[in-house]
Amino acid sequence: MDKAPNPIKAKSGQPRLTRGVVIIQSLLGLGLHLFLALPFLRRTHGLERLRLKQQHLFVVNHISLLDTLLLAAICWRSGYYPILVLGDKNIWHASWIRRFLSRRTAFLLERGKLNPNRIHELQDYGRAGREFQLIVFPEGTRGDGINVAPCQPGIYFIAQAARLPLVPVFIENMQLISTKNGPFHLFRGLRKVEVHFGEPIAPETHLSMPREEFLEFVRRSIAAAKPSRWA
Repeated sequence: MDKAPNPIKAKSGQPRLTRGVVIIQSLLGLGLHLFLALPFLRRTHGLERLRLKQQHLFVVNHISLLDTLLLAAICWRSGYYPILVLGDKNIWHASWIRRFLSRRTAFLLERGKLNPNRIHELQDYGRAGREFQLIVFPEGTRGDGINVAPCQPGIYFIAQAARLPLVPVFIENMQLISTKNGPFHLFRGLRKVEVHFGEPIAPETHLSMPREEFLEFVRRSIAAAKPSRWA
C-alpha cells in the first residue's frame, strides 16, 4: 500500500513545487506518452495558442479517469508542466495504482463530505497556479463525451484565487475507450481521441463576472472548443 507522504502537499496542505515533483512528473509523462498518448491520441488542436512559461487554468470536459492521464502526457510532451489536477479523493484512492498516480499529480478533495473549509481548500488550489499548470473538470462528474454539463461552483473560487488565463479544452472520442460505468475498450479507441484547446481567456475578461454568469461562461467556452462537425 502506498503510504509515503504526498510529495506535492506541504504539512499546511498548500501545494508546493519541488525538484522531486518535477522529476517524478517527467518520468510519469514519458510513461503515459508511450502507453496512452501514442496508441490512443490522434491529434491535438490549438496548443500553439498557449505560451510556454505561462501558467494556465485548463477547464476540461470529463468522460473518463483516463482524461487526467492523457492530459498529463500532452502537457509533458508540450512543456506545460508540472501539472496539478483537482480530483476526488474517494475515486483516486480506490486502488493502489490510482493512489500512486494521484500522489504525484493531484490535489484531492473529499467530495460529498460536508467541509466548512472547502472554499479555502479551493482557493489554496487556485493559488498553486503560481507554480503549477492547473487542470480542472468543472462539470464535477463524468459525462457522455458529447454534451457539456453545468459547471459546479468550485471553479469560480479557483479562478478567483488563481487569476490565470482560462483555457477551455474539449476531449473528443474518449467515450470510445472508457466511460464512467462502461468497460475499457482497447481496440475501438485506437488513434481516435483528439484534444481541442480553445483560445486562452485573459483573467481580466472573467474575474469581474458574478458567479452564476461565470459558471455558464465556462460551460459555453468548453462547448465552443468542440469541433465544428459536432456543433
